[in-house]
Amino acid sequence: MKEKITAYVNARPALRRSIDYAMRHKILVIILAFLVWMTFFDRNSLILHAERERSIAALQDSIAYYKREIQRQRQYLNELKSDPKQMEKFARERYNMKKKDEDIYIIKR
Repeated sequence: MKEKITAYVNARPALRRSIDYAMRHKILVIILAFLVWMTFFDRNSLILHAERERSIAALQDSIAYYKREIQRQRQYLNELKSDPKQMEKFARERYNMKKKDEDIYIIKR
């Protein structure tokens, strides 16, 4: 079996040179194999790490949006609590409330 492999390698000089280079520079081959493994195959590969970073950035944008929205809603709630006219406007628009002598017509588009 070993003779067949040796004959195959000797028949191909480029392959022989590649194998000789790899045998002389073992540490380089090991480092290259490690980098390939960490980039593509590892559970915490660089590709997955980049995807997670994008996901975290999107979630942080979402958090910022909801914080702004909460602040806006709190401000609106304070306006409703402090101004009776705003409360009346809100009740009329949201719940279709009316005074006794009024008629409401709702037009749906």
